[in-house]
Formats: sequence, C-alpha cells, structure tokens
Amino acid sequence: MRKNVLKKLLGLLGTISLTVPTTILAVSCSTNTKKINIAIVIEKKSLGIINKPTEYEIRQAVLLNNPKLVTSDFEITNISTSESSGKATLIGQDKYNGEITVSFYIVPALEDNIINTDLGTISNKSESTIRNAILSKNPDININGFEITEIDSTSALIIGNDFIYNGSLTVVFTLQTIKPNLSSVITKKDLGILSDNNVLTIQQAVIKLNPKLTTKDINITSITQTSARVNSSASGRYTGSVNVTFTIQVVKQNLSSVLINTNLGNLQDNNASTIQASILAKNSNLLASDISIDYITQTSARVNSSASGRYTGSVNVTFTIQVVKQNLSSVLINTNLGNLQDNNASTIQASILAKNSNLLASDISIDYITQTSARVNSSASGRYTGSVYVSFTIQVVKQNLSSVLVNTNLGSLQDNNASTIQASILAKNSNLLASDISIDYITQTSARVNSSASGRYTGSVNVTFTINGTKPEKTNLTNVITNKNITTVLPNADPDLILNALVKDNSKLNSNYVRIYDAGFNSSSGWGWARVTSTNENVYINPKEGYLDLTFEVDENLLAIDLASVITNTNLGTLNKLDEITIKSQLSKLNSNLEVNYVDINNITETSAIVTSNSPSKYKGSVNITFKLDTSKAVPLSSVLKQTNLGTLSSTDENTIKQVIKSKNPNIDINAIGIDSQSITISNALVKSTDPTKYSGSVKIEYIIDTSNAVDLSTLIKERNLKGISDNLDSGIIRNILKFNPNTTIQEKDLKVINKTNEVATIQSNNLAKYKGSVQVQYEVKTLVGYHYDWGGNFENKIALNDKDLLTSSYNVINLSFLYSTVEYQMPTYSPNNPAAIKEGVKALQSQGKRVLISMGGATAEHMKFRNDQKDQLKTAIKSVINEYGFDGLDIDWESESLKSSESKNVTAEALKELKDEYKSEGKDFIITMAPEFPYLRKIKEADGNYKEFLDGLDGYYDWINPQFYNGWGDGVLVETSEDAKKTGVQQNTYITNDNVDKRGEFYYLMSKYITSKPNNQNGFYQIPADKFIIGASTNEPAGRGAGSKEAFNKAYNLLNSDGIKIRGLMTWSILFDAFEGMIPDTYGGTEPKIMWYRWSYSKWFDESFGKLQDNV
Repeated sequence: MRKNVLKKLLGLLGTISLTVPTTILAVSCSTNTKKINIAIVIEKKSLGIINKPTEYEIRQAVLLNNPKLVTSDFEITNISTSESSGKATLIGQDKYNGEITVSFYIVPALEDNIINTDLGTISNKSESTIRNAILSKNPDININGFEITEIDSTSALIIGNDFIYNGSLTVVFTLQTIKPNLSSVITKKDLGILSDNNVLTIQQAVIKLNPKLTTKDINITSITQTSARVNSSASGRYTGSVNVTFTIQVVKQNLSSVLINTNLGNLQDNNASTIQASILAKNSNLLASDISIDYITQTSARVNSSASGRYTGSVNVTFTIQVVKQNLSSVLINTNLGNLQDNNASTIQASILAKNSNLLASDISIDYITQTSARVNSSASGRYTGSVYVSFTIQVVKQNLSSVLVNTNLGSLQDNNASTIQASILAKNSNLLASDISIDYITQTSARVNSSASGRYTGSVNVTFTINGTKPEKTNLTNVITNKNITTVLPNADPDLILNALVKDNSKLNSNYVRIYDAGFNSSSGWGWARVTSTNENVYINPKEGYLDLTFEVDENLLAIDLASVITNTNLGTLNKLDEITIKSQLSKLNSNLEVNYVDINNITETSAIVTSNSPSKYKGSVNITFKLDTSKAVPLSSVLKQTNLGTLSSTDENTIKQVIKSKNPNIDINAIGIDSQSITISNALVKSTDPTKYSGSVKIEYIIDTSNAVDLSTLIKERNLKGISDNLDSGIIRNILKFNPNTTIQEKDLKVINKTNEVATIQSNNLAKYKGSVQVQYEVKTLVGYHYDWGGNFENKIALNDKDLLTSSYNVINLSFLYSTVEYQMPTYSPNNPAAIKEGVKALQSQGKRVLISMGGATAEHMKFRNDQKDQLKTAIKSVINEYGFDGLDIDWESESLKSSESKNVTAEALKELKDEYKSEGKDFIITMAPEFPYLRKIKEADGNYKEFLDGLDGYYDWINPQFYNGWGDGVLVETSEDAKKTGVQQNTYITNDNVDKRGEFYYLMSKYITSKPNNQNGFYQIPADKFIIGASTNEPAGRGAGSKEAFNKAYNLLNSDGIKIRGLMTWSILFDAFEGMIPDTYGGTEPKIMWYRWSYSKWFDESFGKLQDNV
C-alpha cells in the first residue's frame, strides 16, 4: 500500500510546473562585480516534500536540494499554497540576482497531528481499537492518514501514508485486565466499634478484617454515623462496591470543662468571627471546629459544641463592645491634594482616598469648599473623630495647540533640523513660545509639532515645508542608495517616514528626486517592505527593474502611550474584593483617561499589583499600584474547610487537591484558596487563603497517595550525562535532564534534587503518584554567556531567540539587554520591540536547558540611581519584569555616572538579596551576575565609581562575575612578579594593555590570575572566586575594541591550567555578531570589510578551550 501511495506522490511531484521568467536569465552587472543569475545555479527546482509551507522549511529544502547555495544567497517571497502543494519565488542576493519559482508538496508531519501518544487503557490490541483510541485522544486527526504496525502488548508503530501525513511515531497503551469483584475479598462487613468515622479509620478497619486488601485497592465514600461504602479504586485489583457497618462510641467532655474563661473583655464588635477569635485566644485547648456561636447580643453570646467537635453542651460568654475612635488627623496625613480637575465634593473625596489609603468613603464628608481648600469631617457612622482641612489647585484647562498654531505651511526651509523647523513655526505663529512645543516625526516635507507637558497647550499639529537644495549630478540610483536595509525602527509603513529614514542611512541621496511606493509591513513578524524609484532620470537613473527594494523594522509600540502618563493615581485605597474586575473598576474611577480594556492586572498580592498593556499599539510599559483590603467580612478558613482528611489521591498537583477539597467541603470557594507548594509531603499539605477578603488563616489537610501506577524514573531518564551545563542549581540540572530526555512526559515540577556536587546529582520524584525511584546524573559546569538585543546593526545577524541554530548552540546563558531608566530615581523598565516574541523565545531557550537573564544598566542608563526609601518600589519593578517574561535572574551592567552613588548601589544590592531569598522560599532559583568593565574592579575611590558595594553587598548571593575585558582604551594589567614576567614574556613592572593583540592571551591570563587566585597589591583588583569568574571579551573588532580570538583563549586556558586555576567560562558581546557570516572590518569602528568572519566562531573557540569537557581533554 505504501509503495503505491509513494508512486502517486512522486507522479504528482513530477507534474508540478516550474516557472522561470525569461528576463532573469541575463547576468546583472554593476560597476564593481558581476552577479550570477540564481536560475542558473538552482539544479533542483522541485523540492519534494515539506511538512509546513514556512520560509524556514522552504529554505532548508532549497539548501538540501542545491548544496552549492548558502542561506544568505537568496530571499524567499510569494509563498502560495493549494491543498497539498505550493510554490515560492527565490530572489538572488549577494553574488546572485534574478529570481526563480520552486515547487513543493505539503505533507504534514504525523507527530504534529498525533500529539497525545499515550492512549491510556484499552480493551484489546486490535488495529481498530488502537485506531479509535488514537482518534479519541486526538480528535482532529484524519483517521485514514496512517497505518498501524508492529503491535505488541504495550505499544504500536504508527506510520504516515505519505499522502496525508509524513513520518512515524510510537503510541503506548495499557491492556485492560479482568478484575474480580470486591465482594469476593471483603467477607467481614461489620467493622465493630470505631473511634470515629474518618476515611482513614474506616479504611484501616476494613483492611485489618480483610487482610487480602491494600490501601491501593479501595476508597471510602457515602460515610454516615453507622455505615460507609467501600469502592474499588481505578488503579486497584478489584471492581464493584461493598457496604460496611460500624458503631462510633465516643465519650465527649462537657464544653464547660474547657471553656473556662467566659468573660471576653473588650471587643471591637460582636461579629461571630470576633467572638470566636477571642474565645480561642482565652481558652487555648479549644479548636475552631469545636464550637459555633449563636444568640449574639450587644453584651453576650451562646457558645455551642459543634456536632463534629470534641465536646457537648453550651456555655454563655460575656463581653463589652468598646470602640475608641482615632482623630481623623492621624490617618488623613496627605492634606495637599495637588492638581484637581474641579472642586466638586466627589472629586475632592476621590483624591483624599487615593492619597490616604487607610480611609474609607464612609469615614468622611466634605464641606466649606473654596477654590483652593475644603474641610473634611469625620462622619457619625465612621471610624474617626474631628476635622481636617485639605488644600488643592484646580487644574487650568489648556487650549488645543491647533487654535494658536494656525500657519502650518512653513514654506521653504534650509534643512529639516528640529531647530530650523521650530524657528520657522515661532516666526509664523507669534503667540507661541519655544517652551510650548517639541518636534518629532520629521520627514523631508513635514513634521509633527507636540504640546510640551510644561507648556500652555494640548494636542499635536502637523506642519509642512520644502527644503532648498542644489540639483545633484546625474548618477545611478544604486550609487546613492547603498544601504537598502533601513536601520531606523519605524512605527508604520508611512512613505514619508520611510523616505526620511532612507536618507538618514544614505547621506548622498536627495529625497526630492525619488518616491516611495508599494510600502507595507507584517504585524506578527515586525518587518516592512517598500520600493523606491527615481522621479527624474536626469538626476538618478533607475536600475532595469525601475526600482530598488527596501526593508525595515516596524515597532507599533512607538506610537503607544506610556501607561504611567494615564495612571497617575496609583494608590487605589481600600478594596472589598481581591480580583481583577474590582481592581480595574477602582483603577478606572481614579484614572479617568485610562481605557481598562487595553490593560491586564498581573502579580496580584494582598497590597499591590502590576498593570500591564495587552495592546502594544495602545499602551506601553507597566505601572505598580497599591491598595488595602477590607478584611472585616473574612471568615476563618477552618470554618468552611472542615473535612480535612481527603482520603486517597491520584496526584499531589494543586488542581487535584483543590477538586477533592471541594467535593468534601461543598461550601468552600476553591478560587479563594491555594496549596502551599513547599508544604506538600507524601501525607499532608497546607491550604492557605489567597483572598484575604474572604478567608483568613490556613488549614492542614491529610491524604494517602496512590502510587500503584508510578513509573520508575530509571526507565524514563536514560541519558544521564548532561555534559556541559551553565550552573548546578536545581532548576538548571532538571532542565538539562529534560533536554537530554525529550521523549518523556516528565515536567520540571515532577523532579527534585536531593543532593549534588559540582559534578553529580541525585534526582528523585516530586510527584509520587506518577513517578518513583531515583537516578544519578553527571555534568560539568561550563558557562558560555552571550548578550542579545533587538536593535541590530552592521556586521550583525539579528537572530531570533527561538532560532534553531541558537537553540542548539553552545551558548547556555543568554543575557537580554536592557532593563534601565534614563532619569534619576525613576524605576527601570524593559521595553523590547516585540514582547510576545521575547516571551516565546525565553521559553524555547529554557526548554533546551539554557538560562535567560535580564541585564540591568547599559550605556544609556548612566543617570540611573535609587534612594534607600525606594527599595520596595525597586523590588516590585524588577520582579514584575522577571515574572512577566519568565527570566531566570538578573545581570548587573552598570557604567559611568550610575556607579558614583554608594547609596544607589547599596539599596539595589539589598533589593536583589531580598528577591533571591523570596524566590528561594517559593522553591525557585534567582540567578544574580555582574558584568563590570574591568577598570571598575579596582579598589578606587567611590567618586570614581566601582563595584565595591555590589561585590560586598551580594557576597554569598551572586552566582558569577563576567568582567568586560574589552574597550579598555590603553588600560591593562601590571606584571607584578618575576615569575609572571617569565611566563608571559613581558618585563616585570610593565603593563600588558587590552589593545596589545600579540599578548592578549597573556592579558586574559594575568587578569584572571590576579583577580581569582593571587593577591595583587600593585594592580589593586577585588578578589572573585575562580569558580565564579568568567572572562568577558567582544566577539570581534566591530563588536568592541580589543576582541577575543582563538589563539588568545587557548593561550590563557593553557597558562591558567598550568597554575591549577579553573575558571568558569567565557562571555561575549554579542550573539548577534557571532551569528553573522561574511566579510567584516579588522579594526574597531572600521567600515571597510577586510577579513572573513565565520558564523559561531566565538562559541567554537569556547568549545576548544574553557568549554572543553573532561572526556575531550
């Protein structure tokens, strides 16, 4: 059957037509090089079978069928598909030109359509039964698209028929066995006298009287005071149910014997929960489950023994309700309300509540309102006494800019500099001041004029102009447009913006003689395209096609409004419920300009949350908000979670536990509770309230885990040599286990590390219902750090984070740049061009055992600094970014002015220490690293800036340091001893600078030696342990002055080994330079390509030196 289908497929492939435009067979010429028409070198135009019609798969098929080509030789456009075939156009690049159409046949991969390969339990292993089970588990599968072969007792091989699906995979199943009825082994059904009717008590009695049973065989339901039903468990050896009977004989004490202190004294109120809390506090032998409260008056209440409690009878208790009200001035502290829209009482009240979070609307009333002040009175029903005066300023309504900027045609200008445009605007519109406006979105013929925040107007106005200039000499368009890949990121595909950016990249181009057309962009990829053509062939001569193709990057976020500008009231006051709807409602009330449909509420705690945009084109950034919860109506969790013995569980995951809690406690709201993951053991766990407005406290629950179906880890984790890994933290080891054993159903949360060294670790199941046993894995800590960013530049390849080549590369730590602020005391933010792509990329990298950190600082953050009182705010800002993107930690890359504040560095270090401790308490790793420029590692005065506070404050907390041994500009290391002089061949007491190419290996060697292993009184470097030290170098000279090289790394590696110094690895700026392939300059800042750079050279140098594994030494 498969042979006939394959013949049909090959016949179909043979019929797919090939289209080669006759015009492209000519060889294109330029003034410098001859290009070959790509149609000549494409030997196989029919690409055969691909799984998906994506650019990546088409490109791989072209390269596979035409091995003379490399990926940069062509671009792919005009992808079109029918039901089972497709075509695409290849456009020659670099040494090729012209275009050609290739064809392919689309056969989806079987593994992409049969996702669920574990079919569970089936009645028999016939082909029809297996086929129906596959359909049940994968309802979208085409049941006729595959054959079933090699069937045995636990698995079968599924093979695609090559026409509907391609490839093969194995499915697994369990054959159903016939179980005897439970009644055949439970012969003794009267259990006699029991101490209680708890599940565990009944279960133990049944097994004791019927010893053939085990706990795995049964579960107990339908419990009454005298009977229960014993059911066969799904994983047990029997079927059916049996009813058993028993007698509970419990002698309960009278409640009065333990509730002795009946005078409760002063209480805040007479709520049942308040009375109960006081009773329990004054009578320590009592539990909340022992009592209930009724007949409550203003001075007394009756306390009854509960039916499920340990006592009998009732007791009366007495109390006094004594409420002492505070003066209003003790809580209404912020009396200057700032700018208000008006002086309406409701506006004043809203501002008071926003600025004084302990107040409620019911506490106050407003009177004596003037244009600048009002009196705030305590209300009779409120919680306070007295009055307080508040002051404010009524915000002036600004005119629209268009009402004064009337003359928008500026006429002829000398140039389109912002200052020239502004001068013309002010000259033609005399009512305007320079402080009223700012200029942006400048093109060759227009600009946008914005009202400044401190100015007298609102809104924006577009102005137009023409630029004087001399007509250029006649030349080819290709001579003045040499950069067709526009480097400026644009907000959209507006032709004027494209033209302006094109001129910026091609300074010889006069925009008056060209036009942009056919412009567009793809929102999901973020890339745009356009064509440029000459409008006057007496100035610029078009190429034979009549145009040049342009590309550019689009970031729709550029037009987005910063959330911080519309969320100005960040203190929401008191909330009566902790959920997103309530928070959004209050947020909208206090910030009328905010459109809440375009935001999400994340990282909700009992006192704060983070507002983020869900529409990148509408809003950008995030805002931290605070609030207080009204917990006056919360009841003890124990009052609704009464049945704490959950019986036998099939899993200890949170959802399973919560569902069983709900089945045994129907009145509980499981959306308001959570399971403390750190408390889960093989027999109990702690349930906590996640909504303080609803429940208070916590409750311990008990259960039995059904381990009958647990699979031994040793049968699933077969590859146990993890080779080189970035770190030996628990999460890093587990991720790499999953990387090397990808075909298991194990998840990261299912495993735990019980002991480890620098080379081996023992792994145990963290989900005993699914897995059992333990395995030992081995590894070596070999760290290769690479920086990544999304702006790109010359001699770089802006490789995506989820690019296959990066996922399989030696880089096991990727630092994303940058988290920063440009203004003193402003919280840092991270604003990538495509947040969704970053998040997907982070997940992809982590799935391959790699770490992804956010780097804080960079050259643009020179003014970033923080005060001591901003520690909590800084923690929240960092944590929101870490949680939103799923980063593994943070890298400190502070430079220049930002290092001159000791206070700022100390408070940042303290914030990071607290974050690491908090993540640790949650069972998570939080990695902290640093990337100081190497002069900042010297013990110099604070005024000059160094990393002292970071190194001291984070001692014991940081994981590694990767100093930047590049861009030294003549700085270097002093050869301190005669021994070092002999080893390096450099005279004692002389410098080896970072710029010394011939001695760069010796430079790396001495820097590493003096910093990690030897006192260096003359150089004055801080000390860093060798196992936490990484050499950082620029990838090549275009990346940074004084770059790494194969020879330098090998020299340093061998010299350090001869001294017995084992450092951790290498770092580079940047991955984008290493991912590039082609000719590059040989000097920093150079523009003329002179030497060949081969892709991933830096990572290969690492593999051959500091990344070398013991087996390869």
